Amino acid sequence: MKKIMVLLAVIFTLGACTSSLKTAVKQGTIAPAFNDTLLSSDYLWVRGFGAPNPAHTTDSQRRIMSREAAIAHAYQRASEVLYGANLESNVQVVDAVSVGSTIDSSSQGIIQNMELISTEYMEDGGCSVIMRLSREQLKKAGLDPEGKK
Repeated sequence: MKKIMVLLAVIFTLGACTSSLKTAVKQGTIAPAFNDTLLSSDYLWVRGFGAPNPAHTTDSQRRIMSREAAIAHAYQRASEVLYGANLESNVQVVDAVSVGSTIDSSSQGIIQNMELISTEYMEDGGCSVIMRLSREQLKKAGLDPEGKK
């Protein structure tokens, strides 16, 4: 009986993992291939990335702020899937390094109900997060992202 329970637990765990995004971090860096969004039968899954600010002097500062940037990036991805995107970009590049890029984040309505599912850090202090939003909540809000991913 114990073996059957363990087997069922493994099958359930594998089944739960197949409907979410997989890790994008391999050996401490960004993997060569990954999905940014996934629309499963139950959830809209999105991934966000954040890079550390080299001006921050502690690992804690770099990790905290890269996580906040990753969450803002995930909100942006969800908004793009649900509402489309109008982009205007201004980036200053000095010596082949982006130095003037900013992300302003505000979320309203259904996006505020997103759940943070996982947080992974890279060796350089960068961060990857996975967030999800229930399709049931989307339907109640009158949103159907089918075909928009």
